Amino acid sequence: MLLVDGRKRVLWAYPRAGTKPELPFHFDDDTFFGPHYDRIISNQEEQQTIQVISFPGRKVLWHYGHVNVKGSRPGFLHTPDDAYLLANGVVVVADVGNCRLLYISRKGRPIGQIGTTGSCGHDPPRLLGSPNGDTPGPGGKILVSEITGSWIDAIGRRNQLLWSVKAPVRYPSDAQWLGHGKILLADYSSPGHILIMTRRGRVLWEYGPPSGPGALDHPSLALMLPNGLIAVNDDYRHRVVLISQKRHRIVWQYGHTDSAGRAHGFLDTPDGMDFLPFDVAMRTPALRSVVLKGTHRATGGSGSPSGGEAGVSVTPAGFHLPAPVQREVAVTTGHGILLAGGLAASGSSADGVFRMNPSTGNLASLGSVPQPFHDAAGAMIRSRLFVFGGGRTAGTDTVQAFDPATGRGHVVGHLPTALSDLAAAVVGGTVYLVGGFDGRSPQKTILATTDGVHFTAAAQLPVGLRYPAAAAVAGKMVIAGGVGPSGPTRSVYVFDPATRSVRRVGALPGPIGHATAVGLGGTVYVAGGQDGAGHPVRSLTAIDPTTGAVRALRPMPATFSDAAAVALQGGHTALIIGGLRGRALAQVLLLRANR
Repeated sequence: MLLVDGRKRVLWAYPRAGTKPELPFHFDDDTFFGPHYDRIISNQEEQQTIQVISFPGRKVLWHYGHVNVKGSRPGFLHTPDDAYLLANGVVVVADVGNCRLLYISRKGRPIGQIGTTGSCGHDPPRLLGSPNGDTPGPGGKILVSEITGSWIDAIGRRNQLLWSVKAPVRYPSDAQWLGHGKILLADYSSPGHILIMTRRGRVLWEYGPPSGPGALDHPSLALMLPNGLIAVNDDYRHRVVLISQKRHRIVWQYGHTDSAGRAHGFLDTPDGMDFLPFDVAMRTPALRSVVLKGTHRATGGSGSPSGGEAGVSVTPAGFHLPAPVQREVAVTTGHGILLAGGLAASGSSADGVFRMNPSTGNLASLGSVPQPFHDAAGAMIRSRLFVFGGGRTAGTDTVQAFDPATGRGHVVGHLPTALSDLAAAVVGGTVYLVGGFDGRSPQKTILATTDGVHFTAAAQLPVGLRYPAAAAVAGKMVIAGGVGPSGPTRSVYVFDPATRSVRRVGALPGPIGHATAVGLGGTVYVAGGQDGAGHPVRSLTAIDPTTGAVRALRPMPATFSDAAAVALQGGHTALIIGGLRGRALAQVLLLRANR
């Protein structure tokens, strides 16, 4: 088992290199985290066992089955698949060869089942036809995949059949709940397919090129990630891939296509996976240590920031905004980029909210917020855009929320004080608001909110800042430059939400305010800004919050300040939108970091 990050670094492995596992670990099939991410459950399909292993400690905590012995009596399994550890400590497993789902207690005793042992057929819950998937769902429900007949069944907590649908695939594998009556399913065939379908069998989305590098060969599991990408085990092409629903293509992979291997970067018939949320890892000291120490080892621990500075490029995006804008709010969502407010070419504040297609630049008007604004901070909270402070002529304490689904905006709350010129970044589901201007002086406070309405003081900067550049990566926030009481500053700070501490880690090449920042991979890039004389600059700087390394990169293609920046799906590209160079700009730049 390997824990791999988005930059293809192996952060953890079981068994540890050069050691033997406590129990044989052969033909490990599916692997899932337990409810608290402190243990991993893995079924060894052809070894006839299930193991629960501590994470990250690598200790075998529990096991069931007899190594290399098939059976149906208590204590035995026949081709176990998709073992899950439930919140109450019970294990559920699809016992394929025995045509049943088996529930096993913490003491290793069978305590219930769906299907009839040794009798195969489609009459759930009495009979199951070679079940290979048993995904737990809300309210104690189970989503069962039956190989024979290509059936998907929903079983209630009392083992009653809720519904059953025949999937339009040859070999259904490991159906997953998506909510709202939708199912994500892999077709374990060649060429393979990935489907999103309804509980009535209507296909809503499908991926399955018949040939070429994008084709799948016996994909065994598909998982929907929080950013909307679909992760797939492409078993016989020896890779794990991420597929964009919108672009219908693979946008990332680990493993070398059609080349099995055990060296770093290679896989051999990967058949199971799960997702470790970064914010979860950052909340747990043991997991945080794995992720951050792994990052430290992978970058050599010092020298230069990660992200491959030599491979960073900034080019025109190939399109422009229909109208110039500066000091706007921009955030990325699963459906594109939201742009709101800002200063137009006339110098007036705007109240419009638009959705931008990051590939074409096309803008669609979604509606407006109640109060025009510029110099505000913005973030997404539970599918709504929140705009903090800013204003038309002076800073306000207003918090505005806009719902892209309805096109309506409302004033939903108030900041502790009126603010403009502040920045925002999101770490682990919490929005942090940095600095700002209260009409009298730059502010030191970093505010925290999880709902956009209630605020707490998370930390204090050493000096008050307005127009700082701020972005989050690796569970931390980088705060670079900004305008202090004496003018623009060079200071680079790292704020760690876990310890609520702020430390100075370095300095920019020169004093800069009004810059923009974006996090890509493990690096924060700070672009543009204004120098001490108020002139826009071309600087581009890379900052690694883990090592504290700060490095000046090749200058930007043009000077600008007061732009917005958003990272795109995949985590290696960003758009820098609008800005100021004597007047508002309609430019859109593409920043690309090497993988």
